[in-house]
Amino acid sequence: MSFINLNNVNVEYQIMGSRDLNLKRAVIGRITRNLPAPTTVEALKNITLNLAEGDRLGIVGPNGSGKSTLLAVLSGLLPPFSGTILRQGRTLSLLGGANSGLEPEDTGRQNIISVGIRLGETSKVMKALVDEITDFSELGERISHPIYTYSSGMAARLRFSILTSLRPEILIIDEGIAAADNEFAHKAQERLQAFMQSAGILVLATHNEAMIDSFCNRTISMLHGEVLADRPHERREQA
Repeated sequence: MSFINLNNVNVEYQIMGSRDLNLKRAVIGRITRNLPAPTTVEALKNITLNLAEGDRLGIVGPNGSGKSTLLAVLSGLLPPFSGTILRQGRTLSLLGGANSGLEPEDTGRQNIISVGIRLGETSKVMKALVDEITDFSELGERISHPIYTYSSGMAARLRFSILTSLRPEILIIDEGIAAADNEFAHKAQERLQAFMQSAGILVLATHNEAMIDSFCNRTISMLHGEVLADRPHERREQA
């Protein structure tokens, strides 16, 4: 059974004041060792959160509220400054395209395997998925061509098809997954739903209320690094 448990998690980082962006002052300050103290920013404050099998959590809040930082902690990409995190289950994190970009010099087939490996899947599994991904992305023989020869729509279709072929136990997504052009988007909707529903735990941060309504049965509201509310959410099917 997959789960994620956060207990009193805090994340802090330090930034220099705007006056230190002046190169001359920064150099003089370094020489004279007269550097001002950095400012500490509390990105997450005392976050306690328990996710169990079947949870579909939507994280909402304005930009800068701590959503992306929380996703990075949940994914294991960012260690907390204090507090504890326990996580069980094979995790796929899609945060701003990190680790899932296509290599332009490689062929589509090579990218299927390399993207899957970067996201934690085995080469054997990805090789077995090549034909299915090729068919769904409608690339045909172009799968053997380098990515730099693709249109932007073709590249987006391939990336979408690769990502949605995976079956993690814990799925963490920042702002959804683009499904490329309008014609492909209609076909992709059913596949996207199957992908997101297949995970034991789903965590989704988005400003798209329709995605929250479609996929989430629970939401938390964040502001200034704190969880203001944690409540059940009634899922609604899209028309």
